[in-house]
Amino acid sequence: MAFRVQLAVLLLALLSACAAPKGRVRLDTGDGAPIEYSPPSARAVTVEADAFEKSLTELVLVTPLRLRAARPGDWVRASYDGGSRERAFGGFCEPGPRRGNCISLVEDVMGLGDWDKFSVALALSFDPLKESIARAVEETLAPQLFYSVIATGLVTWAALAANPEPAFTKVAAVVSALLLVYLGAETFLELIEASQDLKLATDSATTWRELEQSGQRFAARVGPSIARVLVLAATVAVSHGMTGGASLLAARLASLPNFPGGAVAASRAGINVASLDQVRAVSVSGGVITLSLPSTVVAMVAKGTGSSGARSWNSFSALKRARGPAGPGKQWHHIVEQTDGNVQRFGPQALHNTDNVIALDEAIHQRISGYYSSKIASFTGSQTVRQWLSTQSFQAQRDFGMKTLIRFGAIP
Repeated sequence: MAFRVQLAVLLLALLSACAAPKGRVRLDTGDGAPIEYSPPSARAVTVEADAFEKSLTELVLVTPLRLRAARPGDWVRASYDGGSRERAFGGFCEPGPRRGNCISLVEDVMGLGDWDKFSVALALSFDPLKESIARAVEETLAPQLFYSVIATGLVTWAALAANPEPAFTKVAAVVSALLLVYLGAETFLELIEASQDLKLATDSATTWRELEQSGQRFAARVGPSIARVLVLAATVAVSHGMTGGASLLAARLASLPNFPGGAVAASRAGINVASLDQVRAVSVSGGVITLSLPSTVVAMVAKGTGSSGARSWNSFSALKRARGPAGPGKQWHHIVEQTDGNVQRFGPQALHNTDNVIALDEAIHQRISGYYSSKIASFTGSQTVRQWLSTQSFQAQRDFGMKTLIRFGAIP
Protein backbone atom coordinates (compact mmCIF):
# COMPACT_ATOMS: atom_id res chain seq x y z
CA MET A 1 0.00 0.00 0.00
CA ALA A 2 2.82 2.41 0.94
CA PHE A 3 4.51 1.70 -2.37
CA ARG A 4 1.29 2.53 -4.27
CA VAL A 5 0.92 5.80 -2.38
CA GLN A 6 4.52 6.76 -3.17
CA LEU A 7 4.02 5.83 -6.81
CA ALA A 8 0.85 7.92 -7.01
CA VAL A 9 2.56 10.91 -5.44
CA LEU A 10 5.48 10.56 -7.85
CA LEU A 11 3.13 10.42 -10.83
CA LEU A 12 1.39 13.59 -9.63
CA ALA A 13 4.77 15.28 -9.27
CA LEU A 14 5.71 14.23 -12.80
CA LEU A 15 2.41 15.56 -14.19
CA SER A 16 3.02 18.85 -12.39
CA ALA A 17 6.50 18.98 -13.88
CA CYS A 18 5.01 18.62 -17.38
CA ALA A 19 2.67 21.53 -16.72
CA ALA A 20 5.42 23.92 -15.57
CA PRO A 21 8.68 25.03 -17.17
CA LYS A 22 11.40 22.61 -16.13
CA GLY A 23 14.62 23.94 -14.67
CA ARG A 24 13.37 27.30 -13.43
CA VAL A 25 15.09 28.84 -10.42
CA ARG A 26 13.22 30.88 -7.79
CA LEU A 27 15.28 32.98 -5.36
CA ASP A 28 13.31 33.82 -2.21
CA THR A 29 14.98 36.46 -0.03
CA GLY A 30 11.94 37.06 2.17
CA ASP A 31 11.94 40.69 0.99
CA GLY A 32 9.31 41.25 -1.66
CA ALA A 33 8.33 38.87 -4.44
CA PRO A 34 10.78 36.02 -5.21
CA ILE A 35 13.02 36.40 -8.26
CA GLU A 36 12.19 33.67 -10.77
CA TYR A 37 13.95 33.01 -14.05
CA SER A 38 15.23 30.25 -16.33
CA PRO A 39 19.02 29.91 -16.30
CA PRO A 40 20.51 29.17 -19.72
CA SER A 41 21.08 25.52 -20.50
CA ALA A 42 24.67 24.51 -19.81
CA ARG A 43 26.68 21.35 -19.45
CA ALA A 44 27.59 20.21 -15.98
CA VAL A 45 31.14 21.07 -14.93
CA THR A 46 33.27 17.98 -15.65
CA VAL A 47 35.35 16.52 -12.80
CA GLU A 48 37.93 13.99 -13.96
CA ALA A 49 39.21 11.13 -11.79
CA ASP A 50 42.67 12.61 -11.09
CA ALA A 51 41.28 16.02 -10.16
CA PHE A 52 38.65 14.38 -7.95
CA GLU A 53 41.22 12.32 -6.07
CA LYS A 54 43.52 15.31 -5.54
CA SER A 55 40.70 17.54 -4.32
CA LEU A 56 39.24 14.93 -1.98
CA THR A 57 42.69 14.31 -0.52
CA GLU A 58 43.09 18.02 0.23
CA LEU A 59 39.65 18.17 1.82
CA VAL A 60 40.13 15.27 4.19
CA LEU A 61 43.67 16.22 5.17
CA VAL A 62 42.74 19.75 6.28
CA THR A 63 39.81 18.57 8.40
CA PRO A 64 41.03 18.43 12.02
CA LEU A 65 40.67 15.24 14.04
CA ARG A 66 40.45 15.67 17.78
CA LEU A 67 41.75 12.60 19.59
CA ARG A 68 40.62 12.24 23.18
CA ALA A 69 41.18 9.35 25.56
CA ALA A 70 38.20 7.75 27.25
CA ARG A 71 39.91 8.27 30.63
CA PRO A 72 42.80 10.56 31.65
CA GLY A 73 46.13 8.85 31.09
CA ASP A 74 44.82 6.35 28.52
CA TRP A 75 46.70 5.79 25.27
CA VAL A 76 44.89 6.79 22.10
CA ARG A 77 45.37 4.75 18.95
CA ALA A 78 46.33 7.30 16.29
CA SER A 79 47.38 4.95 13.52
CA TYR A 80 45.62 2.83 10.96
CA ASP A 81 46.54 -0.33 9.10
CA GLY A 82 47.27 0.89 5.59
CA GLY A 83 47.28 -2.55 4.04
CA SER A 84 44.64 -3.53 1.54
CA ARG A 85 42.62 -0.61 0.22
CA GLU A 86 39.76 -3.02 -0.30
CA ARG A 87 39.83 -3.77 3.42
CA ALA A 88 40.15 -0.11 4.32
CA PHE A 89 37.18 0.76 2.15
CA GLY A 90 34.91 -1.50 4.19
CA GLY A 91 32.68 -2.33 1.25
CA PHE A 92 29.73 -4.69 1.02
CA CYS A 93 30.15 -8.42 0.31
CA GLU A 94 27.97 -10.32 -2.04
CA PRO A 95 25.78 -12.88 -0.28
CA GLY A 96 27.70 -15.76 1.23
CA PRO A 97 30.16 -16.41 4.06
CA ARG A 98 31.35 -13.30 5.93
CA ARG A 99 34.86 -12.17 5.00
CA GLY A 100 37.22 -9.86 6.85
CA ASN A 101 37.26 -7.08 4.28
CA CYS A 102 33.59 -6.31 3.83
CA ILE A 103 30.16 -6.23 5.42
CA SER A 104 28.00 -9.28 4.75
CA LEU A 105 24.32 -9.06 3.88
CA VAL A 106 21.71 -11.79 4.05
CA GLU A 107 20.60 -13.28 0.75
CA ASP A 108 17.01 -12.02 0.72
CA VAL A 109 17.72 -8.60 2.40
CA MET A 110 14.28 -8.89 3.99
CA GLY A 111 15.79 -8.01 7.36
CA LEU A 112 16.58 -4.50 6.09
CA GLY A 113 14.17 -1.59 6.26
CA ASP A 114 13.30 0.47 3.18
CA TRP A 115 15.81 3.22 3.97
CA ASP A 116 18.48 0.63 4.81
CA LYS A 117 18.02 -0.93 1.38
CA PHE A 118 18.17 2.52 -0.22
CA SER A 119 21.45 3.26 1.61
CA VAL A 120 22.98 -0.06 0.55
CA ALA A 121 22.05 0.45 -3.12
CA LEU A 122 23.40 3.99 -3.02
CA ALA A 123 26.69 2.74 -1.55
CA LEU A 124 26.92 0.06 -4.24
CA SER A 125 26.39 2.68 -6.94
CA PHE A 126 29.62 4.40 -5.89
CA ASP A 127 31.74 1.28 -6.44
CA PRO A 128 33.49 2.83 -9.50
CA LEU A 129 34.85 5.58 -7.20
CA LYS A 130 36.00 3.18 -4.51
CA GLU A 131 39.70 3.15 -5.40
CA SER A 132 39.89 6.94 -5.77
CA ILE A 133 38.23 7.50 -2.40
CA ALA A 134 40.49 4.90 -0.76
CA ARG A 135 43.64 6.62 -2.05
CA ALA A 136 42.35 10.03 -0.99
CA VAL A 137 41.79 9.10 2.65
CA GLU A 138 44.60 6.61 3.24
CA GLU A 139 46.98 9.24 4.69
CA THR A 140 44.51 10.35 7.38
CA LEU A 141 44.67 9.21 10.98
CA ALA A 142 41.36 7.39 10.74
CA PRO A 143 40.16 6.62 7.21
CA GLN A 144 37.01 4.95 8.47
CA LEU A 145 35.96 8.24 10.11
CA PHE A 146 36.00 9.93 6.74
CA TYR A 147 34.15 7.06 5.10
CA SER A 148 31.49 7.55 7.76
CA VAL A 149 31.45 11.31 7.17
CA ILE A 150 31.20 10.95 3.39
CA ALA A 151 28.64 8.14 3.57
CA THR A 152 26.50 9.99 6.11
CA GLY A 153 26.49 13.13 3.98
CA LEU A 154 25.65 11.24 0.80
CA VAL A 155 22.87 9.15 2.30
CA THR A 156 21.34 12.11 4.15
CA TRP A 157 21.20 14.24 1.01
CA ALA A 158 20.03 11.45 -1.28
CA ALA A 159 17.34 10.39 1.21
CA LEU A 160 15.95 13.93 1.20
CA ALA A 161 16.19 14.06 -2.59
CA ALA A 162 14.21 10.81 -2.84
CA ASN A 163 11.09 12.45 -1.42
CA PRO A 164 8.42 13.41 -3.99
CA GLU A 165 8.96 17.14 -3.31
CA PRO A 166 12.44 17.40 -1.75
CA ALA A 167 13.25 20.09 0.80
CA PHE A 168 16.83 20.61 1.98
CA THR A 169 17.92 22.67 4.99
CA LYS A 170 21.17 23.39 6.83
CA VAL A 171 24.08 21.25 5.56
CA ALA A 172 21.89 19.56 2.93
CA ALA A 173 20.95 23.01 1.57
CA VAL A 174 24.63 23.91 1.12
CA VAL A 175 25.20 20.58 -0.67
CA SER A 176 22.23 21.31 -2.95
CA ALA A 177 23.40 24.84 -3.71
CA LEU A 178 26.88 23.56 -4.56
CA LEU A 179 25.41 20.85 -6.80
CA LEU A 180 23.28 23.49 -8.53
CA VAL A 181 26.39 25.59 -9.20
CA TYR A 182 28.32 22.63 -10.63
CA LEU A 183 25.56 20.83 -12.48
CA GLY A 184 23.13 23.52 -13.58
CA ALA A 185 19.37 23.41 -13.00
CA GLU A 186 18.48 20.72 -15.54
CA THR A 187 21.13 18.22 -14.45
CA PHE A 188 20.38 18.95 -10.79
CA LEU A 189 16.74 18.00 -11.42
CA GLU A 190 17.86 14.84 -13.21
CA LEU A 191 19.88 13.87 -10.13
CA ILE A 192 16.78 14.42 -7.98
CA GLU A 193 14.72 12.21 -10.29
CA ALA A 194 17.41 9.50 -10.27
CA SER A 195 17.34 9.49 -6.44
CA GLN A 196 13.55 9.16 -6.45
CA ASP A 197 13.69 6.28 -8.93
CA LEU A 198 16.35 4.57 -6.82
CA LYS A 199 14.08 4.78 -3.78
CA LEU A 200 11.16 3.25 -5.69
CA ALA A 201 13.36 0.42 -6.96
CA THR A 202 14.87 -0.41 -3.56
CA ASP A 203 11.51 -0.31 -1.77
CA SER A 204 10.40 -3.31 -3.82
CA ALA A 205 13.76 -5.14 -3.78
CA THR A 206 13.76 -8.54 -2.01
CA THR A 207 17.17 -9.88 -3.03
CA TRP A 208 20.77 -8.71 -3.02
CA ARG A 209 20.83 -8.92 -6.81
CA GLU A 210 17.90 -6.51 -7.08
CA LEU A 211 19.66 -4.01 -4.79
CA GLU A 212 22.83 -4.34 -6.83
CA GLN A 213 20.97 -3.79 -10.11
CA SER A 214 19.17 -0.72 -8.77
CA GLY A 215 22.53 0.72 -7.65
CA GLN A 216 24.04 0.01 -11.08
CA ARG A 217 21.12 1.74 -12.83
CA PHE A 218 21.56 4.79 -10.61
CA ALA A 219 25.32 4.84 -11.34
CA ALA A 220 24.75 4.54 -15.10
CA ARG A 221 22.14 7.28 -15.08
CA VAL A 222 24.17 9.70 -12.97
CA GLY A 223 27.59 8.99 -14.48
CA PRO A 224 31.01 9.13 -12.78
CA SER A 225 31.59 12.89 -13.12
CA ILE A 226 28.31 13.81 -11.40
CA ALA A 227 28.96 11.15 -8.76
CA ARG A 228 32.33 12.76 -8.06
CA VAL A 229 30.68 16.17 -7.69
CA LEU A 230 28.16 14.66 -5.26
CA VAL A 231 30.92 13.11 -3.14
CA LEU A 232 32.91 16.37 -3.08
CA ALA A 233 29.84 18.46 -2.24
CA ALA A 234 28.92 16.19 0.66
CA THR A 235 32.51 16.16 1.94
CA VAL A 236 32.85 19.96 1.70
CA ALA A 237 29.61 20.60 3.54
CA VAL A 238 30.13 18.04 6.28
CA SER A 239 33.77 18.96 6.89
CA HIS A 240 32.75 22.62 6.94
CA GLY A 241 30.20 21.73 9.58
CA MET A 242 32.93 20.05 11.63
CA THR A 243 35.13 23.15 11.66
CA GLY A 244 32.75 26.07 11.01
CA GLY A 245 33.28 29.49 9.53
CA ALA A 246 32.41 31.02 6.17
CA SER A 247 36.06 31.73 5.39
CA LEU A 248 36.95 28.05 5.84
CA LEU A 249 34.09 27.03 3.57
CA ALA A 250 35.29 29.53 0.96
CA ALA A 251 38.81 28.07 1.16
CA ARG A 252 37.46 24.56 0.64
CA LEU A 253 35.39 25.68 -2.34
CA ALA A 254 38.44 27.29 -3.94
CA SER A 255 40.24 23.93 -3.88
CA LEU A 256 37.53 22.08 -5.82
CA PRO A 257 38.23 20.99 -9.42
CA ASN A 258 37.30 23.67 -11.99
CA PHE A 259 35.71 25.78 -9.27
CA PRO A 260 37.77 28.97 -9.81
CA GLY A 261 35.80 29.40 -13.02
CA GLY A 262 32.63 28.57 -11.11
CA ALA A 263 31.83 32.22 -10.51
CA VAL A 264 30.07 32.22 -13.86
CA ALA A 265 28.36 28.91 -13.12
CA ALA A 266 27.20 30.31 -9.78
CA SER A 267 25.79 33.38 -11.53
CA ARG A 268 23.85 31.07 -13.86
CA ALA A 269 22.14 29.68 -10.78
CA GLY A 270 21.66 33.18 -9.35
CA ILE A 271 23.98 32.57 -6.38
CA ASN A 272 26.80 34.76 -5.09
CA VAL A 273 29.36 32.00 -4.64
CA ALA A 274 31.25 33.82 -1.87
CA SER A 275 28.19 33.51 0.38
CA LEU A 276 27.17 29.95 -0.42
CA ASP A 277 27.01 29.08 3.28
CA GLN A 278 24.13 31.55 3.73
CA VAL A 279 21.71 29.52 1.61
CA ARG A 280 19.07 28.62 4.19
CA ALA A 281 16.95 26.11 2.28
CA VAL A 282 16.51 24.55 -1.17
CA SER A 283 13.29 22.91 -2.32
CA VAL A 284 12.04 21.35 -5.56
CA SER A 285 8.46 21.31 -6.76
CA GLY A 286 7.04 20.93 -10.25
CA GLY A 287 10.40 21.49 -11.94
CA VAL A 288 11.02 24.75 -10.05
CA ILE A 289 14.04 24.97 -7.72
CA THR A 290 13.49 27.44 -4.87
CA LEU A 291 16.41 28.78 -2.85
CA SER A 292 15.79 30.65 0.40
CA LEU A 293 18.68 33.04 0.96
CA PRO A 294 19.52 36.61 2.01
CA SER A 295 19.37 39.26 -0.72
CA THR A 296 23.15 39.71 -0.39
CA VAL A 297 23.67 36.18 -1.73
CA VAL A 298 21.72 36.80 -4.95
CA ALA A 299 24.10 37.25 -7.91
CA MET A 300 23.86 40.41 -9.98
CA VAL A 301 22.73 38.49 -13.04
CA ALA A 302 19.56 37.34 -11.26
CA LYS A 303 18.70 40.82 -9.99
CA GLY A 304 18.21 42.24 -13.46
CA THR A 305 14.59 42.21 -14.62
CA GLY A 306 13.97 39.67 -17.34
CA SER A 307 17.49 38.30 -17.00
CA SER A 308 18.02 34.79 -18.29
CA GLY A 309 21.57 34.33 -16.98
CA ALA A 310 25.05 35.58 -17.83
CA ARG A 311 26.50 34.90 -21.29
CA SER A 312 30.18 34.07 -21.35
CA TRP A 313 32.94 33.70 -23.94
CA ASN A 314 36.42 32.14 -24.07
CA SER A 315 38.12 35.41 -25.02
CA PHE A 316 37.58 39.17 -24.91
CA SER A 317 37.69 39.36 -28.71
CA ALA A 318 34.87 36.79 -28.91
CA LEU A 319 32.81 38.85 -26.47
CA LYS A 320 33.36 42.01 -28.54
CA ARG A 321 32.41 40.21 -31.77
CA ALA A 322 29.19 39.04 -30.16
CA ARG A 323 28.28 42.30 -28.39
CA GLY A 324 29.74 44.85 -30.78
CA PRO A 325 31.05 48.29 -29.75
CA ALA A 326 30.43 49.50 -26.19
CA GLY A 327 28.66 52.59 -27.53
CA PRO A 328 29.50 56.18 -28.49
CA GLY A 329 32.16 57.55 -26.14
CA LYS A 330 32.26 54.29 -24.18
CA GLN A 331 34.70 51.39 -23.69
CA TRP A 332 34.27 47.86 -22.41
CA HIS A 333 35.49 47.46 -18.81
CA HIS A 334 36.24 44.28 -16.82
CA ILE A 335 35.17 44.58 -13.18
CA VAL A 336 37.60 41.74 -12.36
CA GLU A 337 40.53 42.48 -14.65
CA GLN A 338 41.53 40.20 -17.51
CA THR A 339 45.16 39.81 -16.43
CA ASP A 340 47.06 36.67 -17.45
CA GLY A 341 47.09 35.56 -13.81
CA ASN A 342 43.33 35.94 -13.47
CA VAL A 343 42.72 34.02 -16.70
CA GLN A 344 44.87 31.15 -15.40
CA ARG A 345 43.32 31.15 -11.92
CA PHE A 346 39.66 31.71 -12.72
CA GLY A 347 39.28 30.67 -16.35
CA PRO A 348 38.38 32.98 -19.28
CA GLN A 349 34.62 32.54 -18.97
CA ALA A 350 34.67 33.88 -15.40
CA LEU A 351 36.08 37.14 -16.80
CA HIS A 352 34.63 37.53 -20.31
CA ASN A 353 30.92 37.47 -19.49
CA THR A 354 27.98 39.84 -19.30
CA ASP A 355 28.14 39.89 -15.50
CA ASN A 356 31.76 41.09 -15.42
CA VAL A 357 32.17 43.23 -18.58
CA ILE A 358 30.26 46.52 -18.67
CA ALA A 359 30.24 49.63 -20.88
CA LEU A 360 31.95 52.62 -19.22
CA ASP A 361 32.36 56.24 -20.21
CA GLU A 362 35.77 56.46 -21.92
CA ALA A 363 37.10 59.15 -19.58
CA ILE A 364 36.10 57.20 -16.47
CA HIS A 365 37.59 54.02 -17.90
CA GLN A 366 40.94 55.73 -18.48
CA ARG A 367 40.94 57.17 -14.93
CA ILE A 368 40.25 53.73 -13.47
CA SER A 369 43.01 52.16 -15.60
CA GLY A 370 45.43 54.81 -14.35
CA TYR A 371 44.39 54.14 -10.77
CA TYR A 372 45.05 50.40 -11.16
CA SER A 373 48.53 51.20 -12.55
CA SER A 374 49.41 53.51 -9.62
CA LYS A 375 51.14 52.69 -6.35
CA ILE A 376 49.47 53.56 -3.06
CA ALA A 377 51.96 52.93 -0.28
CA SER A 378 49.28 52.86 2.43
CA PHE A 379 47.91 49.51 1.25
CA THR A 380 49.85 48.28 -1.81
CA GLY A 381 53.39 49.04 -0.61
CA SER A 382 55.82 48.94 -3.51
CA GLN A 383 53.28 47.20 -5.77
CA THR A 384 50.77 48.74 -8.12
CA VAL A 385 47.11 48.43 -7.25
CA ARG A 386 46.81 45.88 -10.07
CA GLN A 387 49.69 43.76 -8.73
CA TRP A 388 48.38 43.92 -5.18
CA LEU A 389 44.86 42.99 -6.26
CA SER A 390 45.94 40.09 -8.50
CA THR A 391 46.83 37.89 -5.50
CA GLN A 392 43.32 38.04 -4.03
CA SER A 393 40.24 35.88 -4.56
CA PHE A 394 37.75 36.42 -7.38
CA GLN A 395 35.15 37.79 -5.00
CA ALA A 396 37.64 40.12 -3.27
CA GLN A 397 38.69 41.48 -6.68
CA ARG A 398 35.07 41.92 -7.71
CA ASP A 399 34.18 43.73 -4.48
CA PHE A 400 37.17 46.05 -4.97
CA GLY A 401 36.17 46.62 -8.60
CA MET A 402 32.62 47.56 -7.61
CA LYS A 403 33.87 50.00 -4.96
CA THR A 404 36.20 51.52 -7.57
CA LEU A 405 33.28 52.05 -9.94
CA ILE A 406 31.40 53.87 -7.19
CA ARG A 407 34.48 55.91 -6.26
CA PHE A 408 34.98 57.18 -9.82
CA GLY A 409 31.32 57.93 -10.36
CA ALA A 410 30.48 55.08 -12.73
CA ILE A 411 27.80 53.90 -10.31
CA PRO A 412 25.69 56.51 -8.46
